[in-house]
Amino acid sequence: MRNKTDVVASLFLSLLGIGAIIGAIRLQVGTPTEPQPGFFPFLGGISLIVFSSIIFLKGWRGHGGHRVPFRGVGRPALLLAVMILLVAVLERLGYVIGTFIASGLLLRILNVKSWRVVIFTGFGLALGTYILFDKLLGIELPVGILARLGR
Repeated sequence: MRNKTDVVASLFLSLLGIGAIIGAIRLQVGTPTEPQPGFFPFLGGISLIVFSSIIFLKGWRGHGGHRVPFRGVGRPALLLAVMILLVAVLERLGYVIGTFIASGLLLRILNVKSWRVVIFTGFGLALGTYILFDKLLGIELPVGILARLGR
């Protein structure tokens, strides 16, 4: 065992995958033709276990990735913070407004310089995914403050 970091990380990811599978089974998995709420978390848990097994084997044999110094966590931490904030305010703001703001922030964090690109991409992403999920697939998304304007 040459790369202990990969081995330990892969074991943690495997446990996370097992937890996802257990949670998915509790939600009811269903079938591929009639999926239930736990179907995609179940597939995600299986995928996590498969990929973490590959990392485990490579780390065990000593063929794992090179060690990367732990630095530059500012940008990933900001990306994670924006996603957590989006989850926290999604019901109040609504899907379209929340997604527009979050995608704009994410693009700025990823160093997209043009405000025009940020605005049009955010608007297109928010509106396009709303049409796809709410109108075409019939999945109810939070309306938020837009519901007050429709009264």
